[in-house]
Amino acid sequence: MARYIVNTNTKEVHQTAKVEPRCKINEISPSHRIDTDYAEYYFTQGYNGCKWCYPERNTG
Repeated sequence: MARYIVNTNTKEVHQTAKVEPRCKINEISPSHRIDTDYAEYYFTQGYNGCKWCYPERNTG
């Protein structure tokens, strides 16, 4: 299993090891989902951490 799931529609990065009940990680459409072990690339591209499962990388 990948460590992160990226939603290309909402531009959010989710942590698979820390999924919170309010996180919508399970509702991400397959066409908008990227499974990866490397989140830093997406942060450099302007993506945001999920408010619920990756709050330390959430910029609002």
